[in-house]
Amino acid sequence: MSIAIEWAEVEPGCIVVATSDRIWLHTPVFNGQPDPFALPMDAPGSVETTRQLLDGAIGAAGRRKPSQAPSPAPQQTPPAGAMSLTPARWAWRLAGYYQTTHATPRLMAAAAERFAAAGRDALAAWARDKVRDEAGHDRLALRDLDALGYDAARLVDALVPPTAAALVRYFEARVLEDDDPIGCVGYAYALERLALERGVRDIAAVEAILPPGVVATRCLRVHSAAGSDAAHVDEAVRLVAQLTAGERTRVARACYETAIIYCTPPANGFITEEALVQRLSALENGAESRRENR
Repeated sequence: MSIAIEWAEVEPGCIVVATSDRIWLHTPVFNGQPDPFALPMDAPGSVETTRQLLDGAIGAAGRRKPSQAPSPAPQQTPPAGAMSLTPARWAWRLAGYYQTTHATPRLMAAAAERFAAAGRDALAAWARDKVRDEAGHDRLALRDLDALGYDAARLVDALVPPTAAALVRYFEARVLEDDDPIGCVGYAYALERLALERGVRDIAAVEAILPPGVVATRCLRVHSAAGSDAAHVDEAVRLVAQLTAGERTRVARACYETAIIYCTPPANGFITEEALVQRLSALENGAESRRENR
């Protein structure tokens, strides 16, 4: 009985192998014996195995040893659970949400044009759908920041979390610099799949540290298991499963590289609460006028 299987080398010496019910990492063995996984994948895709392949690539990034992880930019936003969440840290995360959501319509529109010009109609339609689906999500982050008492427009100009900036740079490179913009599919899949790790408990945890009556979880609700990302993930899997083996390999590699940026520990340590509060205080609504009246 044949077994449906997919694999992709996500970085030299690290191959993700996936069946419909199993994922594992494979290291090529050069002992004179044939190693089929050392060859480029030529297997057809399916919804089950492609989902496993992409999720396995994301998981491989999370299991990478810290000493292996590249540092595309100093990360100052701790991952969920890395330290206590405070209103100031939530504002910092919202600033990161703004950067990634603000970039999506512009870059996906560019990707749609490139796919369409190459006659890749399914990918062009997917990218155009992303433009429509993600439109206005940056304004949700701005509304949340405004609810926290900040001048939201000034804040997102003044404070750009390095991890968010690195993600946007990666996204731009895949769309605007690569010969084939297919990597943007892996980028989008990775971020939406990672968003599904946040659920109603995470939303409640944020609401618990906010001042009474403050609603500042609009952006999180949309980009979590409580929002539309689950449907987007399913749509992406169905699309990718129909691509060529080479395209699926590049999508899996982009999933891995995006997750590496997302998961990379901070090179220089997290910004301290004191420093963060100090930076944010100048961006409160009316902060300048209050200083002038002292």
